[in-house]
Amino acid sequence: SGGVVYAYGAGEVEIIDSTVRDCSAGHDGGVVYAQDSGAVSIIGSTVIGCSSGNVRTTATWDGGVVKADRSGAVSIIGSTVTNCSARQDGGVVRADTGGAV
Repeated sequence: SGGVVYAYGAGEVEIIDSTVRDCSAGHDGGVVYAQDSGAVSIIGSTVIGCSSGNVRTTATWDGGVVKADRSGAVSIIGSTVTNCSARQDGGVVRADTGGAV
């Protein structure tokens, strides 16, 4: 989980003025997986071709860019997100039992 960032019981996660390209996670959160953590923010960034879930299995996984479980708000501000996907739910964001999206 978490192709770039895996945050478990952590503070806030921020990706600012960055380019994230062609990353993936075999499970949840192609870019960020946050559980029991603070807010997740992607600001002024470009996210291209990121995905969650392994296409070689029948398992289903969520959040092509962000999977937030029992975490703070998820914000994508002034950013471009293109060609991202999830094997199951939330091609960009899947948020469970947490803050606003």
